[in-house]
This record gives sequence, C-alpha cells and structure tokens, in this order.
Amino acid sequence: MSLEKIKVLVVDPHPIVREGLRQFLEVLDSCEVVAEAGDADSALQACQNTEHQVMLINSVMPGADIFNLISKYKETDEDRKVVVCHIISDLSLLQEFHRSGTDGFIGQHAQSGEYSIAVRTVVENGCFMSGNLAEALFKVGKVSNDATNAYGLTSRELEILSLLANGLCNKEIANHFDLSVRTVEAHRLNIRRKTTSNTLSELVRVARSLGISHLGATTMPQQEQIPELAAQ
Repeated sequence: MSLEKIKVLVVDPHPIVREGLRQFLEVLDSCEVVAEAGDADSALQACQNTEHQVMLINSVMPGADIFNLISKYKETDEDRKVVVCHIISDLSLLQEFHRSGTDGFIGQHAQSGEYSIAVRTVVENGCFMSGNLAEALFKVGKVSNDATNAYGLTSRELEILSLLANGLCNKEIANHFDLSVRTVEAHRLNIRRKTTSNTLSELVRVARSLGISHLGATTMPQQEQIPELAAQ
C-alpha cells in the first residue's frame, strides 16, 4: 500500500530553482508540489489559499525578513511544517531559523534525495538536518575581542563586514573568498540583522567601531563602486 502524498508549498525567488525543487520532491512519488511562490507576499497568500502540510523555502528571500515570514507562516497553522534549504553552515543562523519555527534544515550542495526525506521527516513530527550541516553544530564561534561580543558576529561575518566597509560589492566579496554571491548575500543579511544596520553607511560605522574598517582590502575606484552599492 503506497503512502499518502505529502502536499508541499515551494517558495524560491527563481523559477528554475523552484522547478528543480519540484523534481527533487516528486521523483519518488511521495510528495506533491501543490503551489509555488516567488516572494513573501505570494507565499503567505498561497498559505491561506492552498491546502498543504509543508513549506519548503529558500534561506535567502530578497526584500523579505525570512525569519518574520516563517513566524507568520507558523502562526496561520501550528501543525504546518517548515523546511529551509540552501542554508550556509553558520551556527548562529541555524539557531535563528530554529527560533523562528523551522523544522527541517537543508544545507547548500545537499544530496537531492534529502529533500523528500526532510519533508517526510518533519511531517512525522521529527526534525531533519542534512549531513553537510551537521558539522556546524560542533563549531565554536571565534570572537576576537569584547566589541565583537556585542554583536555576536562570526569570524567570516567580520571578514565580509570589513570588505563591505572598504567598498567591495557582493560579487567582489564572493570572488575574494571563492563563495557564491547568494552565500555572501546570506552573510550580509545576517550581519545587518545582528547589528540592526539597514544601510551601507550604518554597516561602515559598525565596522569602524570594531576597528575593522581598514584591513588593506583592494577596492575599485569610488566612482565605479557607487552604482553597484546603491543598487544593494
């Protein structure tokens, strides 16, 4: 006797990624994607208008506070579950997702089969974490001084903050550390949340207060940086 299909709402800003997530979920015929959304507003609307059990959502949603979105989603029906995917290996970030009500955690470059397993696990009231995130649970945050403790920034967040303060854009920072732009965006969102900074100038002031605003980063001429930074 076959198991009843789990109804899933998929939320991701990129249509091609949503299609990939649908394939990951439906490959074993155990899940059914009943709705898709590309932003926070349409996600909440689909939540109200579509019968489903789980929301599978990207950890980076441009223009939205994903933690607030997850909290609002859980308030609509406490029995519904949330699985967040493409999460970077950052312990503080995992803790924040957990506090907002996340039930399943899937890291970047996770195996395709883990998506359907994650959904099935949380529906059965379990908690799922992909194998490539497990190591984050055992990492100890490295803090360089008392000023850093005030914000709780990780060593990688301090490095990224320093480059932001030196005028580098997300793409340049990604190239500098050999990371994806989306990973840098996730770090930048976390830095803004921890420091309650909403603008680049505020981030620069935070960097100066920590003494990391000038660490010898190589920057482009100022007139070439302004358009890119303004767009962010």
